[in-house]
Amino acid sequence: MSEFEINLDDLIGNLGTLDPTMYQYYKGLKNRTIIINDQINSNIVEEVMLPLIEMDNDGTGNPITIYLSTIGGSIFDGMPLCDIIDNLKTKTTIIVPTYAYSMGGVILMAGFKNENVKKVCYKHSTALLHAGSTYLEGSSSAVKDTFNFHQKFEEMIKDYTLTHSKITEEEYLKMERYEYYMTSETMLEKGLVDEIL
Repeated sequence: MSEFEINLDDLIGNLGTLDPTMYQYYKGLKNRTIIINDQINSNIVEEVMLPLIEMDNDGTGNPITIYLSTIGGSIFDGMPLCDIIDNLKTKTTIIVPTYAYSMGGVILMAGFKNENVKKVCYKHSTALLHAGSTYLEGSSSAVKDTFNFHQKFEEMIKDYTLTHSKITEEEYLKMERYEYYMTSETMLEKGLVDEIL
């Protein structure tokens, strides 16, 4: 029995009434599907990264599906997932059923140069890219250090965007000043998805 084979009847029996979100999540894992349907935070390690790494390295070569629907969240939690997707060895399809906003839009750029990764959305799916936000507090030296670190990380995000999409530097500079909402057609044009379903 594979480590992803979960007897859902037993799980429901043990937990009484299982939350529909958790039911779909565990059902998805059983079928090599990962669902990202929440804000991007530190839970992404156990809920997304570790299952994805295990599926990619289990030797079966069976395709993986990722459903991406998020309002965004922490770039520090999300960017390592982008690194994992960029290096996937297994055929993987990322599907945007609703929206990929903020950090979700950056995750959608992952796999841009990886022939194993295909990204698709629906006609009414949307995406959003914009400048991040930061709240700083502490001593003046701590605030300066943190600000400088965030500046460096923002440069890394800019470089990632320019090398993982068809967004130009001019468009990126404009994007830093306003909310860059994208329809499915724009997502296709800018290389965030490969196909509209």
